[in-house]
Amino acid sequence: MRTVEEVYGTAFAEEEAFEAALDQSLAPRGFDLLYDLVAGLGLPPGSTALDVGAREAYFCIELARRFGFTVHGIEPVRRHLDNAFRALETLSETEPEIAGRIRIDQGIAEHLPDPDASTDLIWCRDVLEHVKDLEAAFREFRRVLRPGGHTVIYQMTATDWLTQAEAARLWPPGGIHASSVDPEHFEAAITAGGLTIVQSIQLRGEWREYAEEDGTGLTSRQLLWVSRMLRNRPAYEERFGTDAYEAMLSGNLWGVYQMIGKLNPRVYILSR
Repeated sequence: MRTVEEVYGTAFAEEEAFEAALDQSLAPRGFDLLYDLVAGLGLPPGSTALDVGAREAYFCIELARRFGFTVHGIEPVRRHLDNAFRALETLSETEPEIAGRIRIDQGIAEHLPDPDASTDLIWCRDVLEHVKDLEAAFREFRRVLRPGGHTVIYQMTATDWLTQAEAARLWPPGGIHASSVDPEHFEAAITAGGLTIVQSIQLRGEWREYAEEDGTGLTSRQLLWVSRMLRNRPAYEERFGTDAYEAMLSGNLWGVYQMIGKLNPRVYILSR
């Protein structure tokens, strides 16, 4: 335990200089990092990509548009599927060639509908924390990948800064399996599924810094929302319901916790 003199007389002796140093950007990489990694794989136009957990087809569209891929997206949530179908209908009016190379179906990571050795690239962003049987999912990834094929995964992991109480409050409303955000368990499942880790990147709060520095202010906004939700819970619960309240609180803490080191997003490139 430091004394008050040690804290304010010594530790904070260069407070202004330290603050000035902290005001200097660390040049965080942006959200296009995943696309840059895909570009580095050197896949030619016409390659086949599978988006596991396609949500509303945003990444399917970008993969088809940026790289000329033929993309199959699978998604388990009906609301996301309906929105994806509408997005493709809209796209077909302005970019019919791109829309024609995209197909969306209902499906889950543990039971992929694609044939064996049919895919050059699997894209999987912010999905596998919702999958309990990771080994089954990675076995399926290996099955559908062609020899030499790759997987690009964005995956959230917990750090030892996240307390058990925080995890217990965070995981259930978000449908998160605690074992699936354990990095050691996650990487062991990759190996057990027959895939090889080619590259692993720990982003920590990098994307969150980027979203603050580019003016989006994503995490600042989420922090403000968390404060309002904690101060005004009864009103929000009455209007939207407890399930919606808890899901929204969990979702916004998800962002704040990345910024302060309790969650650490990682990017993996895997090979078959």
